[in-house]
Amino acid sequence: MATVLDGLVSSALHKLAKLVEDEVMMTLCVGRDIKKLQHNLEAFRAVRQDAEAMAMRDKRVRLWWKRVSDVMFNVDDVIDLFMANSYMRPRALPCSSMFSCFAKLLLDHRVATRIKDINTELGEIRGASEMYNNVGHISQQTQITAVDTSHTIPIVGPGIVGTGITRDVDSMVQAIASRCPNNDPSVFGIEGMGGIGKTTLAKKIYWEEWIRKEFQIHIWLGISETYDMTGLLKQAIRMAGGNCDQRETEAELLLCLKDTIQGKSVFLVLDNVFRADVWIRRLQLAFEGALNNVCVLVTTRSHDVLLAMGTTHIHSVSRMSEDDGLMLLMKNSFQWPGRPGRTFQELGRQIVRRCDGLPLAIKAVAGTLSTRKTEDEWKKIRDCQWSIEGLPEGVGGALYVSYRNLADELKQCFLWCALLPQSFEIRRDAVAYWWVAEGFVRKEHGCSVHQTAEGYYYELVRRNLLQPTMDSVDLAVSTMHDVLRSLGQHLTKDHSLFMNVQEDYSRFMDVENNGAVPKLRRLGISSAIEELPAIEEHKSLRTLLIFDNKKFSSFHNDTFKKLQHVRVLVLRGTSIENIPESLGNMVLLRLLDLSYTEIEKLPESIGNLISLEYLRLLGCPKLHSLPHGLMRLSNISFLELDQLALHDIPKGIARFKHLYNLRGVFETKTGFRLDELQDLPNIQRLWVDKLEKATPEGELVLKNSSNLRELGLQCTSTRYEANELERIQQVYDRLIPSPSLVYLFFVAFPCTMFPKWLRTEPELNMPILHILHLNESIPCTDLPPAGQIPELLELKIQGADEVVSIGTDLLGKGVPSAAAFFPKLELLLIIRMYNLEKWYLNPRDQQLSLMPCLQRLLLLDCPKLTALPPDLSKMVSLKRIHIEGAHELKEVVNLPAVAWLKLKNNKSLTTISNLCKLQDLFAQDCPMLDRAENLCLLKHVYMIDCPHALEFRNCLPGDGVLFHVATDGHNIFPDEAL
Repeated sequence: MATVLDGLVSSALHKLAKLVEDEVMMTLCVGRDIKKLQHNLEAFRAVRQDAEAMAMRDKRVRLWWKRVSDVMFNVDDVIDLFMANSYMRPRALPCSSMFSCFAKLLLDHRVATRIKDINTELGEIRGASEMYNNVGHISQQTQITAVDTSHTIPIVGPGIVGTGITRDVDSMVQAIASRCPNNDPSVFGIEGMGGIGKTTLAKKIYWEEWIRKEFQIHIWLGISETYDMTGLLKQAIRMAGGNCDQRETEAELLLCLKDTIQGKSVFLVLDNVFRADVWIRRLQLAFEGALNNVCVLVTTRSHDVLLAMGTTHIHSVSRMSEDDGLMLLMKNSFQWPGRPGRTFQELGRQIVRRCDGLPLAIKAVAGTLSTRKTEDEWKKIRDCQWSIEGLPEGVGGALYVSYRNLADELKQCFLWCALLPQSFEIRRDAVAYWWVAEGFVRKEHGCSVHQTAEGYYYELVRRNLLQPTMDSVDLAVSTMHDVLRSLGQHLTKDHSLFMNVQEDYSRFMDVENNGAVPKLRRLGISSAIEELPAIEEHKSLRTLLIFDNKKFSSFHNDTFKKLQHVRVLVLRGTSIENIPESLGNMVLLRLLDLSYTEIEKLPESIGNLISLEYLRLLGCPKLHSLPHGLMRLSNISFLELDQLALHDIPKGIARFKHLYNLRGVFETKTGFRLDELQDLPNIQRLWVDKLEKATPEGELVLKNSSNLRELGLQCTSTRYEANELERIQQVYDRLIPSPSLVYLFFVAFPCTMFPKWLRTEPELNMPILHILHLNESIPCTDLPPAGQIPELLELKIQGADEVVSIGTDLLGKGVPSAAAFFPKLELLLIIRMYNLEKWYLNPRDQQLSLMPCLQRLLLLDCPKLTALPPDLSKMVSLKRIHIEGAHELKEVVNLPAVAWLKLKNNKSLTTISNLCKLQDLFAQDCPMLDRAENLCLLKHVYMIDCPHALEFRNCLPGDGVLFHVATDGHNIFPDEAL
């Protein structure tokens, strides 16, 4: 509530200042009222920071505060509407006609009337002195006033430390071992309140050595309150190594899962179960009678759920000990150089005591402490108010302390994430645009508003308020913990609602009076809602989010006439086919996402959406054309047109001067032309498709794109006539990127030589390039000298069928200043190189080191490759290798740093030798593999469908190696990824 006030007051004052400066937009009466409104709003800057907490425990303050928030929303609405309608009119003076003058006066009169009403109400609110005095003075609480978006402080990985969790893991594994194997599935339970560490304990058990050895198949399913059963079944089949293509019904998928696991031992985790029916009435059908050893581990807050599921052993998670809590706190908070002194240790211990032994609370508070570097700042956190009345059950004061100490911008972003579905994958790039569209992001000097929003995202991750997913390398995908989501929904319940179950309908509608609940501003609707509500009755709505609800297929024709205040409209994954023309009435709409819908056409009135900044049309296979009115939207900064059925794109992209992200455009004779890109100075992310249609005429089209960070270039095919290939080569040669480029992607490049700017001196053309992907460049015979690019972190070469050998052409001249070839490369992916026979790394300059930072190597489907380059032995950082489909490869030898090795479907492979640090070996479908030498640190071996597994086993040391052999024909370790 306070956050809503802080954010809206700041935003309104900023907009009002612009209006006051731009007096040409206002008549005298409007200008007078706006200046008075500006004066009235200034008074609300002095509201104390703990007013939100007061409103939770004092009903009178809450009613007053709700009234203030409603007025502030109304202020924001009326200012935005006035600005939008003013910019819609020609700004010439005098009025161009009597009619336009009359229309202007009529609008100004309506605006002046609304502003007068608001000023009157603000006066009444301020006039209630006894209320205002209760919350009117400035608090002395510590408050962050700026957001650190520099990414200079490391983000600590997930997990819980200490002896307690180690003890719990050992206890649960022992219980599982004592009851397995069994003819029927055995169910084990972990129960405890939200945030106490149930999921973390389950993850540690899931990855425990004995569990990995004992069970052939390991499946992890996160169960949301409104789970999608078909999605869960598909995930289970995939993790079991099966294939569910062409199967869509629940019955078909259950049968497929049963066939996939038949006769195999399975360890299944059902995380965060709210109702027992997910097992009793659904998944259990696939596991019963499968003639296998099945262990099910369930985490839940409800003891009744475990009883209903027939649990044989229940472990109640205890609160963390003080010592373990202190260890967790210091790990997540003390991130600057040096070790914490005794005073910090003692302060940390005192703070841990206030977190009541809850790991989630400790990590959240640690996130706050990570921004405080002095003892006095830690003392202020320790001594602030921790006991907060009115919080929902299971949400401790420590979480509110973490939230309260966020900057205003971060508070709004955090609360907005609570409007998303449970366990929703929050993607950095998408959520950054949502926040910008909501007006939460302040533009910082030297950064675009979108880069600043990305910084907000990473700050919430660093503060442990968003949790990165396990497979998110750059932390760009995260989720929000249920308890934190409950906190966010509680703090916004007066104006925001996420409809998750049908019972929420009574909150959405005023059932007693058969009308809409007034003043609902933000609404999210889950896929579980079967009867969609009458949205048009909520005329104050600002945000509408509908994700993957196939029951939503249409709007009433006049719906959008009533929803004039909507800024964000997301209809992703719905069954909607047509958008009514009334869409054009939504002049405040900034973000429209129609991805993965059945949309067949867009209304021409879309050209009236003068505020629209973000339009995403991804995966709409029935959309064949775009309305010409779209080209009138001069404020567009994000436009995605991928995976559509478009025949052309209207000319006029060059008018979009604010474009930051443009995806899926292609040139046609009558539509978009590549030379339009010259007029987009702010473009940072660009993907151009169907380059075979382009012509090489004109100047260098990217010469003005000095801020370009990401570039994707794609053709439809790789087979063209000789005269066409010459033209296509010229097109690529003219697409010289800016030196600011960070990501470069080639898809289906059809020429025999890469563009000149990539094959000669790429270190000068792209000095800060981090990611380079060369996908399906089938005709190319030579690779570019990527080893000369000083900042390259990831290189992917895929589908270069004409490349017979990889050698010094890829290394190039190296980077003399770093004394290395590929000085920073961490990940190398070589995929589907069907004719690659030789790979050697003999550098011309022996003084330069070779890939000193390379950590991971993937070789996939290179059937003619006969040997790994001997120089791989010099790569001291290379820890993980995955080799699959290398049928001529006979041995993997002399890799002294490798600790993890996965080998699959290598028909001629016989020997693994001199991998002295190898600890984990996974081998599958390697029929000739029978020799092992000098694998002295080996701990785990999994061999599937390897006929000579016993001979291989006899080559290993006698003790200390966990050896697992099976014959089943399925990939039983899909979760063991590079």
